[in-house]
Amino acid sequence: METNDGVITLEDENGKLIDMNVVEMVEVHDIRYVLLQNADTSDENSYIFRFREDIEFDRLESVDDENELEKIMDIFEEKLSDGGPVH
Repeated sequence: METNDGVITLEDENGKLIDMNVVEMVEVHDIRYVLLQNADTSDENSYIFRFREDIEFDRLESVDDENELEKIMDIFEEKLSDGGPVH
């Protein structure tokens, strides 16, 4: 994963590089979450990941628990509807 001015480059399961725009980041109970959208505007989906900082590299983890995901989605929706700043 590489980062550059609000863009994260991810590698998919086939080795293809995908640029993702960082829409917003929030911290809940000492866990940071990031909301991403594909830089390719033909994909209008949004993606939520846990963001983990590590000494060697940062990593994104999927949020598999539906209750946790719903809670984080609500926080992002509220933050974005208030016009809060993008972090």
